[in-house]
Amino acid sequence: MKPTPIRMAVLLALALGTTGASAAEETQPVDLAPTSTFRVEVDGAEVRAAATYVAGETGLLILGSGLRFPILVVTEDQTIRYVPDENVLRDEEGNVRMKGSPTDPVCNYQVSAGQIIFQAEGHKVRLSPRPPLVGPQTLEAIIQHNPDYQTRIAGYKPETTAVEFLRGYPRKTEIQIYFGSWCSVCEAWVPRLVKALQSAGNASLQTQFIALPKNFISDVKARSKGIDGVPTIILLQDGKEVGRLSGRPESGTIEAALVRVLKTATT
Repeated sequence: MKPTPIRMAVLLALALGTTGASAAEETQPVDLAPTSTFRVEVDGAEVRAAATYVAGETGLLILGSGLRFPILVVTEDQTIRYVPDENVLRDEEGNVRMKGSPTDPVCNYQVSAGQIIFQAEGHKVRLSPRPPLVGPQTLEAIIQHNPDYQTRIAGYKPETTAVEFLRGYPRKTEIQIYFGSWCSVCEAWVPRLVKALQSAGNASLQTQFIALPKNFISDVKARSKGIDGVPTIILLQDGKEVGRLSGRPESGTIEAALVRVLKTATT
């Protein structure tokens, strides 16, 4: 994912981009992109189980907030609406889709100092900016920042033939994963790679996570590595780069793409 210009004044734009069709017109299933731009608080306490998703051009979907139904933050008319549970579709890998139409407005929300605030069911709900991770990270720190990574790791079933190759790969390889904690493409694909490497259990394949800021194009370290999008996965052997993966795979699984690069490195 490459960075895009900020096109709205409020922080919501960082997750949603520009506004589009009204919520009532969203009748076709919509693929949702996960985002960790916001933390969800209810009555002043963070709800760690809550997850937020960009709902096309409509707004932001909040799952697991503890309220009666999933919540849709609609940017066009600055309203809060419910989404019936049966209209939220999930698969085993943690991907989420939304179908049908939301309810009529439950309430309006306000924007204050970059925070989205509303009252629903007698509770005060606040979406606060979540500072992105920057610099070297452990997997534990990434999961602490965004528990959806753990959900996606647990739910993914990696390709068997790729895992078998990775399990038996003999050369010591350093796998540097440059990602954005704010990046929905990273959130979708990095956990799959992690699960494949965990399943392989090969000590010769050592993983490092480096979190980049949103303006990583101007980041000195990213520029020195030739990174122009995230995720970027760089493979090093004996301190030298032997290949890299950039963005989502053009086809197939990310572990199969990794295998193709390793096979090239050994020829």
